[in-house]
Amino acid sequence: MSRVWVLCGFFGAAPIAALGDELDKKQGIDLYGQINRGILFFDDGADSDVYPFVDSSKSVSRLGLTYDAPLSNGWQFQARGEVGLVWGETNAINQVDGFSGSFGNASEPLRKLEISFSHPERGTFFLGQGAMASDGVTGQDLSLTNVVAGAAVKDVAGGFFFRRTDGTLTNFRIKDRFRTLGSSRRLRVRYDTPVNNNLSFSLAAGREVLEDRDGRYYADAAVRYDGGQGDWRYRGAAAIRWAGGYDNTQFRPKQLSFIASGSILHKPSRYNLTLAYGIEQNSGYYAYAKIGRRWYNFLPYGWTAASLDYYYYEDPRHNNQVGNSIGLAVVQQFKKQKFEIYATIRNYDYDDDTADYFDSYAVLTGIRWRF
Repeated sequence: MSRVWVLCGFFGAAPIAALGDELDKKQGIDLYGQINRGILFFDDGADSDVYPFVDSSKSVSRLGLTYDAPLSNGWQFQARGEVGLVWGETNAINQVDGFSGSFGNASEPLRKLEISFSHPERGTFFLGQGAMASDGVTGQDLSLTNVVAGAAVKDVAGGFFFRRTDGTLTNFRIKDRFRTLGSSRRLRVRYDTPVNNNLSFSLAAGREVLEDRDGRYYADAAVRYDGGQGDWRYRGAAAIRWAGGYDNTQFRPKQLSFIASGSILHKPSRYNLTLAYGIEQNSGYYAYAKIGRRWYNFLPYGWTAASLDYYYYEDPRHNNQVGNSIGLAVVQQFKKQKFEIYATIRNYDYDDDTADYFDSYAVLTGIRWRF
């Protein structure tokens, strides 16, 4: 926790030092956030239960505050703080502990504490706790079901343990096997180029400071595209990640990962296709595909969307691990009210050379309200 207080103290003073004589210029404070709560049913093949009022790890509840002020020569300053409002997170609750253990919270409460300087022609510089360059690269998605369905299939019920066919629980969870290799938030420096011809590039380097068991250093580089032509809309991203150093007091060799995802939407028919892929050095790889359809004013509230997806994971270096998951999702947006209702059903089929396992099933339905 001492690392958190060092962060807060540093960035509490940073805006004043950065602004200097610019404090008398136009400035603004904005409050934003979202509440995302639902009901989860989970069946591990031998036992099942219902978990009410869970927080979906796919898009956790949060509260944030930004302070913006223009600087000289076209530069813009921003300070941002954001915390998670999660309890009973789907990547934390399980058959053994239920909602206990850090209140079923898999994420650090502090999500962002950063400052940034942006310029329309020179890009944006970030400093502080926040997203690495590759954060979000695996989630490029035009289906409108990504509030509950995406390459991170673990987020529906990632905290639950697999059960062997002899009835005993394993010591590993769904989130330990069904990975996306995506980056997260670190204490880092980051640079984003301006968007040019629908393309942008990002670089970041930092270290994990909020998790005592992870002291590794991280660096990544990403490219993003968001555009279209005629009847088609395209969105995609790719990134390379590097990690090295001590993890849980053990030195880990340098590790490289490649991740990418892309989505295409045919606007007249509103059908869409989303693909994702990731591979990690000395480990495994995964592939993901989703086909979806969008309807506008199917109900007189906003977009309705449905999707069917498939995820495959393989790691021959570690007991020939193989994972499969199929999911069906439906989302209804309420545009004026700024919320959406969602539901998904998903299975998790896992196998390796050490034992036989039951298939697991999860059903999650909930509401996300943004403000």
